[in-house]
Amino acid sequence: MKVINHFKNKKKEFLIAFFIFAGLLVRLFYAPQFVVESGDIRLYADWGEKLIIYKPINFYNYPAWIYAPPNYPPLLSLIYGVAFWMYERKYYLAQLHNLIRIPPAIIIKFFYTHGYFVLLKLPGILADLGVSLLIYKFILEISKKTKAATLGLLFYLFNPVSIFFSSVWGQTDSLIAFMGLLSFYALYRGKIVLSLPLLFTSLYIKPNWGVFIPLYIFLLIVAKPKLGKLITGALLIFLIFITTTAIFSRDIMDFSYWLFTQRILPTATIAHKASISAFNLYTVFLRMDFHPDNILLLGAIPLNIFGYASFVLVNIIVIIFLSRRKLKLENLIFSLFIIGFGAYLFLTNMLERYFFAAFIPMIILMFSRPKLFVYGVLINIAVFANVFYAFFRRSKQVLAELFASLNFLPVRLFSAMNVLSFFLFLRSYGFSLKESFLLKLKRG
Repeated sequence: MKVINHFKNKKKEFLIAFFIFAGLLVRLFYAPQFVVESGDIRLYADWGEKLIIYKPINFYNYPAWIYAPPNYPPLLSLIYGVAFWMYERKYYLAQLHNLIRIPPAIIIKFFYTHGYFVLLKLPGILADLGVSLLIYKFILEISKKTKAATLGLLFYLFNPVSIFFSSVWGQTDSLIAFMGLLSFYALYRGKIVLSLPLLFTSLYIKPNWGVFIPLYIFLLIVAKPKLGKLITGALLIFLIFITTTAIFSRDIMDFSYWLFTQRILPTATIAHKASISAFNLYTVFLRMDFHPDNILLLGAIPLNIFGYASFVLVNIIVIIFLSRRKLKLENLIFSLFIIGFGAYLFLTNMLERYFFAAFIPMIILMFSRPKLFVYGVLINIAVFANVFYAFFRRSKQVLAELFASLNFLPVRLFSAMNVLSFFLFLRSYGFSLKESFLLKLKRG
């Protein structure tokens, strides 16, 4: 029996490895394509090149950017700089080929032509593979079903959304999510020393997972960690912060304050639109990237204030929901989904890719509880339409006209699908606002 189980496990591991490799090949196939359409990847390429050529100490103050000055934390800038540094040493591949005929000449030719853009996209691509393994692990831990876990892995690996983000668009949202998910899982397991620096690393690549900070603080309080673990975790954060930031400035604190207030924060709010490019609550009724975020709702409340209030309310409800239940992994993942997708739907100034914080938790729940599957698929369809339109609308006139037809009816329908599917998803999970909020008040 032990021998049979051993071979079964080996077969399962082989299949997972095969799927992961196939997912990598699909992403590498798309990595060199659509570079002309992606203004972002050309922007990142400019940043990476300038960081190496003009040195990190001059990077953020460089005056002559082709597209826009860098507005992300230092850790992501370093990632792009490393990509250019590696590409600049591509001649080593030719030297290696001359010595041992490996790698083949076709790979060298490919790398000379497309290598820089592939390297820029590689962190997101590799993170996709890691995320798929986390999805497998979490579904297996929640459902105890290997088949469901495998299907969840496949659903993410070959999902048009994840492939599009990492290998077509060249975004690093999967890398942020990988670090963020690991951080929350480590916190759930009581590994505070590991959790704290993982969350900081996620935020210091891009602060997208900042929407989960209230939830993280709540869980940290509930965990009641020992002071020594908190101090050790804080010291690791400080070490990461110092070592990655000191490269860019000798005055770390002043530089960090300037970067946050003058580059990062203004970028997040500069548009002042109800929706910049997200198919959310506001694009059901208003035009994307057109209506400002200070329009009065019902003639009384500015939309941005309504969005903040909604986000605060979502966090309060989630915290009450968790406080009334034993903290299980499934409920934690569900809380991440509610807050992540709630932020995307109700906050103003949202970009299309900000739904991604909820995308992975959604997939885990879909395959852990089959009755959620249909609503997850509907959200998947709507958000892919959102991403596809946002990416191609400036280069494909036919697509732009299609989504703008009948007073932007397709946009409104996909937006409504997102909103409606979100609430149906919550109801099918068994989440009740009355149970989670009103009954708590009665107890109080």
